[in-house]
Formats: sequence, C-alpha cells, structure tokens
Amino acid sequence: MATSPSGAAATASAWWQAVRALRREAWGESIAGFLFVGPAVVLFLIFNAYPIVRGLVIAFSDYRYLVPDYAPFNGFDNWFAMANDRVFWESFGRSLQYTAIYFALNFIMAFFVAVLISQVHGPREAGVYRVISYLPVILPASVALLVWRQFLSPEFGYIAVLLKGLFGPAISAWLRDARAVVPILATIAAWKAMGSNVLLLLVGLYSINGELYEAASIDGAGWWKRLTAITIPLLLPTFTVIFVLAAGVLGEAEASLIYYGVTDAGPEGAGRLIGRYAYEVAFLQGDLRWGYAAAMNLTVGLTSMGISGLVFRLLRSGRV
Repeated sequence: MATSPSGAAATASAWWQAVRALRREAWGESIAGFLFVGPAVVLFLIFNAYPIVRGLVIAFSDYRYLVPDYAPFNGFDNWFAMANDRVFWESFGRSLQYTAIYFALNFIMAFFVAVLISQVHGPREAGVYRVISYLPVILPASVALLVWRQFLSPEFGYIAVLLKGLFGPAISAWLRDARAVVPILATIAAWKAMGSNVLLLLVGLYSINGELYEAASIDGAGWWKRLTAITIPLLLPTFTVIFVLAAGVLGEAEASLIYYGVTDAGPEGAGRLIGRYAYEVAFLQGDLRWGYAAAMNLTVGLTSMGISGLVFRLLRSGRV
C-alpha cells in the first residue's frame, strides 16, 4: 500500500522529534557530567598541572625571586653548578640513606603488624587493632615529630631514659651525634606512614584463599614455610605498590624542618636532606634562587622515578 505524502511527512516529523529528544537528553547528561567533573579538573590544572609545567620551565632558567624581571634561560647551567656543589651531594647522600632506612623499616614494621592482625579471628578485636595501627597516619606531622623530639631528648625524654637504662649513659652522646640524625628522622617517618601500608597488606592477606594454608598444613608445612611459600609470593603486587610509594620520600623536607626548625639543620648540619637544602636555596639563602632549587627538585623527581622503575623491574613477576 502506498504511503500518502501527508503520512510520510508525519512519520518523518515524528522521527525527527524523537532524534531531537534523544539529542537533548544526551546533551543534558553531558552537561551534568561536565558540571560534576569540571571543578575537579579545574583544581587539578591549577594545583597540579600548572605547578609541574611551571617548575619544569623554572628549572632551566636562572630565576631569582628577589631580582625583578630576571629569569633568563640558562639551559643546563643549573646542573653544572649542581655537579660542583658539595652541599648538594652531601644532602643527596643523606637523602639516599634516609630513603633506604625508610624503605626497610616501613616495610618490615607494616608487614609484621599486618601479619599479626591477620591472625586475630575476632572481627571486633581485629577492627580495634586496625584502628590503632592507623592512628599515626591521621596524627598531624608537626605533633608527631615534636612529640618524638621530646621522647628522644637526651636529658629528659622517656625513650632516651629507657635506652640509657638498657645501654648505659653512652646512648645520650649517640642521640646528640650527627650520625644518629638520619636514622632518627627515617624511623619517625616510617612509624608515621606505617598504618597505610598495614591496611594495604591486610587487604592482600584477607584476599588469600584460606584453603591454600589448609592444604599446606596437611602437607606438613609450618608457619614459616606457609609465610614464605604462599603469603609473600601472593603479596608481591602489594609490595610493589608500597615500595613505589616509598620512593617518593627521597625529596622529603618536612621531617627535618619540623624536628630541627627552619634555621637549624641539626648537629653538624646532618639534618640537611636534599629536600631541605632545596627549600633553603629557594626561600632562605641569598637572592632566593628558585631556578636552581627547581633543578634540584627535578633531579630528585627523576631519581625517584628511576627507583620506582627498578622496583617494577625487580618485582615484575608479582604484577598482573
């Protein structure tokens, strides 16, 4: 049967109205999505993307904050100056030592605590222990560091008095020694961040099928054998995340600045980590060489990326 011209027009009009309705609905959903995502994107561009781009530009210039309109491009001159900067290399060496101690302590303490909590079968008790292990994370860094500073005071600190009773008066001299500065700062930082890694490890531990442990027990595997043959291999992806996150502490300045203050870098300057040295160059010394400080931070960032890449390579068998 042939369709009349008026019927065809009505069908086309109805089809076109349906298309327009769908377009309006889709456009409305798009606008709603942009409204939800837009503020986060704007904040990311302002507080993350722009500082990164700005820092890269400044790193290749001789930007000095107190010199008006002075930011000439100098290529790699900042890195040539860095190569002959004795304080930079001393600070960088301390930061590597700090990172190594932080790596070891943060992982060992978190893994030990997570394994102990995973053995608690009561859900309420396990929840209490999880909360306790996470409390240092939510404690303000300034409060934590200043409290530890009082604890480790060679004269009246609780921990110092305990160590003096265990190891004798010589421990007081060691707490004042420059060689103790980096281990002390790394220990405090590891204790402060341990709770996050405990939760990450507990997620991995709780996801391991208990039948694996039961089968291993039937085969005569003891606790240590189950730990090394089942738990550790299955937690390699979690270990990778923990070590990659820990690589970011290489340029940390907060611990030293709070523990010793802005104007004092500790005994013989032993608390001058690379992050603190960059802060001093940018905000305390001379005409505030922001370009040189940015170059140092860029070097630290690239080194952290290299450490992260090494972690991925060494633990690649544990990645999915």
